Amino acid sequence: MSDFTRLMEAISGDTVEEKIKTFSEVLDKITQFSVNSIDQVTKRLRGLNEILDGLERRVVQIESRPPPTPSMSAAPAPGGALGVPPPMPGVSSPMQAPMPPPPEPKPANPMSARTALQSELKNLFAKKKQ
Repeated sequence: MSDFTRLMEAISGDTVEEKIKTFSEVLDKITQFSVNSIDQVTKRLRGLNEILDGLERRVVQIESRPPPTPSMSAAPAPGGALGVPPPMPGVSSPMQAPMPPPPEPKPANPMSARTALQSELKNLFAKKKQ
């Protein structure tokens, strides 16, 4: 037998007000669970975004370094420096491509999920009382 069935049997003889109070408590627990879950997911997403932003900064930093120059003073081989074939005419090298601008920071959400859910519930209950 499910918890809900047991709850329904337990409150079957109660008055309407007691039933409403019991269901309100259940709804409150469900809401708290939902809000806490949303907060945990939001925190993890922020952490992952911070990690991704850090990785993106490192990639941009690595890509912005000048290309390495050969330390040998000897003339390059006919195929190119250090056995690398020379670039084809009319094709730009990936090292010569302009760097994309760094990503703009994302604005923080001014309203937390908990606040939004609580205000929504307050509005619903206010409408229900009228």
